[in-house]
Amino acid sequence: MKRALRAKGVKFVDIASDIGCPPSLVTMVSQGRRSSKRVEMAIASTLNRPPQEIWPDRYDIKKQGDMK
Repeated sequence: MKRALRAKGVKFVDIASDIGCPPSLVTMVSQGRRSSKRVEMAIASTLNRPPQEIWPDRYDIKKQGDMK
Protein backbone atom coordinates (compact mmCIF):
# COMPACT_ATOMS: atom_id res chain seq x y z
CA MET A 1 0.00 0.00 0.00
CA LYS A 2 2.74 2.44 0.91
CA ARG A 3 4.50 1.68 -2.36
CA ALA A 4 1.29 2.26 -4.34
CA LEU A 5 0.78 5.60 -2.60
CA ARG A 6 4.37 6.63 -3.27
CA ALA A 7 3.87 5.79 -6.96
CA LYS A 8 1.07 8.38 -6.93
CA GLY A 9 3.31 10.87 -5.13
CA VAL A 10 1.27 10.66 -1.92
CA LYS A 11 2.63 10.15 1.60
CA PHE A 12 0.78 9.19 4.75
CA VAL A 13 1.34 12.71 6.05
CA ASP A 14 -0.51 14.06 2.98
CA ILE A 15 -3.53 11.88 3.69
CA ALA A 16 -3.44 12.86 7.36
CA SER A 17 -3.35 16.54 6.45
CA ASP A 18 -6.23 16.14 4.00
CA ILE A 19 -8.55 14.55 6.57
CA GLY A 20 -7.26 16.33 9.67
CA CYS A 21 -5.82 13.46 11.68
CA PRO A 22 -2.36 12.63 13.04
CA PRO A 23 0.00 10.97 10.55
CA SER A 24 0.59 8.23 13.11
CA LEU A 25 -3.07 7.21 12.83
CA VAL A 26 -2.74 6.78 9.06
CA THR A 27 0.38 4.68 9.62
CA MET A 28 -1.31 2.49 12.24
CA VAL A 29 -4.41 1.97 10.07
CA SER A 30 -2.25 1.04 7.07
CA GLN A 31 -0.39 -1.49 9.21
CA GLY A 32 -3.59 -3.00 10.56
CA ARG A 33 -2.89 -1.96 14.15
CA ARG A 34 -5.85 0.44 14.27
CA SER A 35 -9.14 0.76 12.48
CA SER A 36 -10.61 4.03 11.25
CA LYS A 37 -13.25 4.14 8.54
CA ARG A 38 -12.32 7.75 7.75
CA VAL A 39 -8.65 6.88 7.21
CA GLU A 40 -9.48 3.66 5.36
CA MET A 41 -11.78 5.56 3.00
CA ALA A 42 -9.15 8.26 2.39
CA ILE A 43 -6.46 5.69 1.56
CA ALA A 44 -8.83 3.69 -0.63
CA SER A 45 -9.97 6.81 -2.46
CA THR A 46 -6.39 7.86 -3.12
CA LEU A 47 -5.61 4.40 -4.50
CA ASN A 48 -8.87 4.30 -6.51
CA ARG A 49 -9.72 0.96 -4.89
CA PRO A 50 -12.58 -0.04 -2.61
CA PRO A 51 -11.58 -0.40 1.05
CA GLN A 52 -12.98 -3.96 0.97
CA GLU A 53 -10.23 -4.86 -1.49
CA ILE A 54 -7.47 -3.38 0.67
CA TRP A 55 -8.76 -4.66 4.03
CA PRO A 56 -10.98 -7.66 3.23
CA ASP A 57 -10.91 -8.94 6.81
CA ARG A 58 -12.34 -5.65 8.10
CA TYR A 59 -15.22 -5.70 5.64
CA ASP A 60 -16.09 -9.39 5.66
CA ILE A 61 -19.87 -9.45 5.95
CA LYS A 62 -19.91 -12.97 7.37
CA LYS A 63 -17.57 -11.96 10.19
CA GLN A 64 -19.62 -8.84 10.94
CA GLY A 65 -22.80 -10.94 11.03
CA ASP A 66 -21.19 -13.43 13.41
CA MET A 67 -20.38 -10.65 15.87
CA LYS A 68 -24.05 -9.96 16.60
